[in-house]
Amino acid sequence: MKTTGTMLLILALAAIVALCASEEEKPCCPHHKKAATMSPAKEFTSPTLSTTIPVTNHTTLAPTTNHTIPMTNLTTAAPITNHTTHAPITNHTTHAPITNHTTPAITNHTTPMTNHTTHAPITNHTTPMITNHTTATTPAPMPTPPAVLEVADYNVKKGTVVCVRARLAIQLKIQYKVTGGKQSWGMFIVQPNQTTASGSCQDKQATLKLNFKEGSITFLFQKDNNTVFVKSIKAEVNYPFTNTESHFSASNNSLSVFGAGIGRSYSCKNQSVMINSGFYLETSQQQVQAFNITKGDFGPADFCPADQPNYTIAIAVGVVLAILIVIVIIAYLISRRRGQAGYQTL
Repeated sequence: MKTTGTMLLILALAAIVALCASEEEKPCCPHHKKAATMSPAKEFTSPTLSTTIPVTNHTTLAPTTNHTIPMTNLTTAAPITNHTTHAPITNHTTHAPITNHTTPAITNHTTPMTNHTTHAPITNHTTPMITNHTTATTPAPMPTPPAVLEVADYNVKKGTVVCVRARLAIQLKIQYKVTGGKQSWGMFIVQPNQTTASGSCQDKQATLKLNFKEGSITFLFQKDNNTVFVKSIKAEVNYPFTNTESHFSASNNSLSVFGAGIGRSYSCKNQSVMINSGFYLETSQQQVQAFNITKGDFGPADFCPADQPNYTIAIAVGVVLAILIVIVIIAYLISRRRGQAGYQTL
């Protein structure tokens, strides 16, 4: 600070001297002319101190010199060099983790991708799926006939006269063995376009045999005094539901099904007949008649118990309505009698 003050003082004195010198070189102003006129040259030079004092004071108060001094100091003390030296540009660039970040990131990321590909269970997943699927489907193939029941019309003629007629859809429900000694059920649908009908007709008995590629079904009709019914059913099927068993047969000679009056037909929407414990014959949209068929047409239908109309509800509703009507009539008569008794009292 002392050095700075000394420098400022020296600079101020230098400025004063320079100013005085410039004042002497300038043309004389009116005041100076008046002094030159009144005093000789020696007297003008001699009172230099008197003239210097007011000039010095005037110059000291002017802010021109002071303005110039801080500019010099500002330039000298400006931390331009220091700022540039201490700027963390180089350090920032040096310590930037660009190289470190790039190197571990790429390497580490690529490494788990390789591990993921190695442990992917693509091969393992494909192998058991194909093997298991093939094993499961091989022992249990689907039946060749489609799983849709089709109604067909079969008949047997004696000469030119139809003696047996059957219109129905048939499927066989068969029990078979599977691995481990267990039992399972399979369905075999009779295909009308692959089935032919044959048979014979006697006075009291008639047969209808349906032949197809995988087997046959035979119906024996029995005629009594007032009814005709199926007395016997025999079925035989050769189809590989499993690798262990492919031939199935069943017969029942003591049946009494599909019964109707003579000259009439038997009708039922759905019915299941047990030939034995592991063999069922199931029919749909059935209408059957044997004997006394006029011009090949079915006679009036006798419905199976499941298709017969049920009048129980209608009868119950009628009885309830009748009881209500009786109660209303009785109430009306009682109220009317009481009214007449009241008039007689008055």
